[in-house]
Amino acid sequence: MGKKFDIRDRLGYRVQNLANKMILWGTRTYAQELDVGVQEWRILAVLARKGHGTASDVCDLTMMDKGNVSRAVKNLVKEGRLKEKTDRNDKRSMTLAVTPKGFEIYKSLKKISDARERKFMASLTPAEQKALPNILTKLDSVIEDLLQETEDA
Repeated sequence: MGKKFDIRDRLGYRVQNLANKMILWGTRTYAQELDVGVQEWRILAVLARKGHGTASDVCDLTMMDKGNVSRAVKNLVKEGRLKEKTDRNDKRSMTLAVTPKGFEIYKSLKKISDARERKFMASLTPAEQKALPNILTKLDSVIEDLLQETEDA
């Protein structure tokens, strides 16, 4: 008789479990340090990099739920961390931009995130550090192909 199936050995489970723990750490740390949630951090990070964008852009880039993005955007606007203005090309859409106050929060959050990233990478050998981005890119490509197959079906 073969080895019993254990979901904890599956790649998808392990990646999801790691991601959940990273989100939990981010939720706790960002809230304690800067009174910001993970959703707000992701929105600030996307918009700080792009310069501006819409809530839909954020959803597309992060795969975040539209409702979560909408609530986080409202909170960021209320807190003065984002500003919104009507999109010139689509009057139904709002263009979002990080305010100076939001950019200061973003820079502080990025420092915290960078420190976590360094801890992760320090746990790997130099060869593993070099290989990891390529492995993740390959796995991402495979899942994109699998998702495309489900859309084509």
